Amino acid sequence: MLSRQIQSEAESNWESVKIVDAHTEKERQAIYRFRYQVQVGEMNRNIPGIDYRHEYITDELDSWSYLVYAILDGRIIGTVRATVGNVSDFPDELIQVLQLERFRQFDPASKNICLGTKLMVDPQFRKTPVFFQLMVRGYEILREHNVQFNFGGCNPYLIPMYEKLGYRRFTAGFQDPGYGFIVPILLLPEDSEHLKAVRSPYLRIARKFANSPAAREWYLTHFPEAAKYPVGPLTSEQERWDYIIQRIGHPLDVLPVLRDLDEAGARKLLHIATTIECTQGHEYIRQGDVCNELNILIAGEMVISDKAGRTFRAGTGDIIGSVGLLKQCYHAVDAVAATDCEILTVSRFSFEKLQRALPEMADKLQFNNQVRERE
Repeated sequence: MLSRQIQSEAESNWESVKIVDAHTEKERQAIYRFRYQVQVGEMNRNIPGIDYRHEYITDELDSWSYLVYAILDGRIIGTVRATVGNVSDFPDELIQVLQLERFRQFDPASKNICLGTKLMVDPQFRKTPVFFQLMVRGYEILREHNVQFNFGGCNPYLIPMYEKLGYRRFTAGFQDPGYGFIVPILLLPEDSEHLKAVRSPYLRIARKFANSPAAREWYLTHFPEAAKYPVGPLTSEQERWDYIIQRIGHPLDVLPVLRDLDEAGARKLLHIATTIECTQGHEYIRQGDVCNELNILIAGEMVISDKAGRTFRAGTGDIIGSVGLLKQCYHAVDAVAATDCEILTVSRFSFEKLQRALPEMADKLQFNNQVRERE
């Protein structure tokens, strides 16, 4: 009851939140401490850059990045970081996983790359517009510095949210220790056509600037493989249904998790799912990873290992890891791709919206999960 009361008060106060650029070392130190509160204190993550003695998180990028924070009544409740530079300015590991050398070809000498990271919001304010306020300020920084390619990364369950902002996927994901499985995402800040198509809140700001199609046209020409990643807001229910049938056959026959749903319900559930790639040899789940989703394997095989050291192979139709559709939980197994794999991920946040229209769906899926665990 008390937590709901605090949540309600937070939601009613968000209009008093201010979004501020950090200019002083004092402000930066406060941001580093806030990161620690969220990443360690709340999420219990073990990630690079933690200083347990001083209780803050920082890394090499902070010294030349733009830091933005949300503040309410003198307390930081959210932050995001934007790192703008030339490809050669970034660490080698990031250049590799984000394929930045390929993007250098667009304009080799320009500082037209931005990496957006360290986005986090106080849990009491996650159901308020604070997240989007921070992201909008981040977008303004992109436009102020003529950034053509804005990179980021997120867990699979967050992809639908980022797609609504205008981000898209362009390559396979990878396991990032402490953060879980990360899918690289890309925003073309001047691609007003795409921003309009997904109804991005960035479009209002984009219209205040000149928007050239050059980066969009270059990207579509040089990254044809990215076309295999559908954009959720631009994919119809029928298109998603047809794709899954093409991959595995009729979903009601192949996916046990759907066994208590009729076709109409199954279509709606799969429409909010995101298809995720995990290439052979990569870890998709580690024990202790945060879980806010349902993962269903639809292609390939994975090796699953539990806390007792037992292993088994998962195949088409199997649920991978824990189920966090109704509330956040933590994965209790490791899952490694034995072959190239494709997973359907249903985000808890997307499912919550669907559940409001189909409240009986949660009970049916819960029953299915319990049956699978007993088997």
